[in-house]
Amino acid sequence: MSVEELVADLGYGGFAGFVVGFAVKRVLNIFLMLLGLYILSLLWLKSKGIIDIHWSAFLNIFKGMFEGFNSFIYGIVRQVAFSSAFLGGFYLGFKM
Repeated sequence: MSVEELVADLGYGGFAGFVVGFAVKRVLNIFLMLLGLYILSLLWLKSKGIIDIHWSAFLNIFKGMFEGFNSFIYGIVRQVAFSSAFLGGFYLGFKM
């Protein structure tokens, strides 16, 4: 593997990371906007006396969702860090 190929792979990886990050940011913004509208609609319905909100159950749902997301991100970061270090070490070891 030449230096040019390595730089090209880093460029492709960087571009792919940028595109995925941009898409995740847009999807997250849309999700948060819809979540905000949902909560506002619940508050409006509560103010009209149509529904009664049990906040402890409502918060438990979101707590579980964010804990799952947190563990997912932690797993991804660990995997990327391990893969990067492994590939770097493999490349250096292979070249020796």
